[in-house]
Amino acid sequence: MLSLYAGLAQADWTGVALELANVDADWKFDDGLREAQSSGISFQVEEKTGTGLAVGAGIGYTSMRVVGDSSASNRKFDAEYLQIYLRQEFNISKSVSLYGLFNYSYHTGDDNDVDNPADIDWDEVSVQIDLSIRFANFRVSPFAAYYDIDGDISDDNGTAVFEIDDPLSRGIRFDYYLEPTAFIRFVFQSGGRAGGYLTFVRRY
Repeated sequence: MLSLYAGLAQADWTGVALELANVDADWKFDDGLREAQSSGISFQVEEKTGTGLAVGAGIGYTSMRVVGDSSASNRKFDAEYLQIYLRQEFNISKSVSLYGLFNYSYHTGDDNDVDNPADIDWDEVSVQIDLSIRFANFRVSPFAAYYDIDGDISDDNGTAVFEIDDPLSRGIRFDYYLEPTAFIRFVFQSGGRAGGYLTFVRRY
């Protein structure tokens, strides 16, 4: 699968990635907490500057289920999103590095309900810091992340505003290098946003 975008990386970009995600989070509405269960896929491209700063952009699709309670029914949304991000690496030694990541994405979608259609829109900003340790073909990276998510769901009954309940998450990444510029990434995350990611990456 990595070979599918090897040509793109060599043409104009220093990095490309295909990511599969499955994460859950609690969203805080005026009338209480509701769980947002999401799965999705995204494609990202990036360019690294001379200082080592990577500037990237991506597009993605998310299938989102917002679990209801006694005052609200379950809703299932299909949403698309655009993202931009900055990533900076700080090398401590040949095998140890620190990474900083800033990410912004805008999501919009609907639930395709004919009787009572609803639209969903939200912004997501995240900041992440991790420590990366490389040995042979493996890299292990514990990390901490802060998320700011806010948006709204609108239907014929009005608009419900939400934000993420717990902004802090932590986790660990495992990278396995198939070759010097290509690796497979597994991410396990807990806290305010909990779940897992599978990513296929090529970076030059």
